[in-house]
Amino acid sequence: MGFALPNGATVFVGSKLAAAVAVTAVSNANSAVFTVATGHGLAVGDVVLISSGWSLIDNLVARVSAQTATSVTIGVINSSDTNYFAAGAGAGSLRKVTEWTEIPQITEVAQSGGDQQYTQVQFLADDRQRNLATYKAAKSQTFTMAHDSTLPIYTLLAAADRSGDTLPLRMYVPKAKEMRYWSGQASFDSQPTTAVNSIETVQPAFAIQSRDMTFYKDTVQAPAD
Repeated sequence: MGFALPNGATVFVGSKLAAAVAVTAVSNANSAVFTVATGHGLAVGDVVLISSGWSLIDNLVARVSAQTATSVTIGVINSSDTNYFAAGAGAGSLRKVTEWTEIPQITEVAQSGGDQQYTQVQFLADDRQRNLATYKAAKSQTFTMAHDSTLPIYTLLAAADRSGDTLPLRMYVPKAKEMRYWSGQASFDSQPTTAVNSIETVQPAFAIQSRDMTFYKDTVQAPAD
């Protein structure tokens, strides 16, 4: 069992992405292998935004765990179950994140959605209803940050708000020794909220696009013999 406080955590938005690397096939395997053309330029440890015909990994943000001249492996993806990952249907693209811009001065992080929805059914012979899980609500995430219009993140968020592009995000929690990645579409209004005796704040919000968040613990080098 483990737990940690989020104090000291930092949040960044992917502000530059390289050109898309076409993926012609993805293997059905634990640690999925993406088939790419030679000269793809991706290396182990690179962070990529995934576009895929498999909806379960579309818009996922993850690290490259291995690569060859014609393949890239994403170790956190287990696509071995063909009931969910239809063979031959995972093609798409990979885009390397080449630059990150911090969302600084965060005072609060809020999340909504993601809760399980239900429907009720009752047969004639039943004396009580049955509860059946249907779907999970769409998720959004809002960061409250101290207002400073000179911050680089303002320009980035305003452009993303207009374009509707899906952006990679990352959060490092030092007390947990963990990096987290996900993606979302930004909504941003630069007009601050103003109240007497309180710092002015703005609230960048993200409609979460990745089905899952990926987690990477810090690696510890084994001592030399």
